[in-house]
Amino acid sequence: MPGPGYAWVEGYWAPNGHHYRWVQGRWDRAPYEGAYWNHPHYDHYQQGWQLHEGHWDREDHDGHAENHGHGEDHRDEGHDH
Repeated sequence: MPGPGYAWVEGYWAPNGHHYRWVQGRWDRAPYEGAYWNHPHYDHYQQGWQLHEGHWDREDHDGHAENHGHGEDHRDEGHDH
């Protein structure tokens, strides 16, 4: 880590015409305190897959929902056994 406030941004495959190109991972500094990196990801729509670029987001935006989701997953696993 080059210094405080940096986060590792993972590499990913980005569409480049009919091909894909590898975007290298890098250290990036959060633009404000409490920001977290929302990784690039693909979602499937009726017209096909679409890349959502990675971006910085506020921790309280999705953080609670993500924690809640993990908790639900854990409880569901318990019911399956």
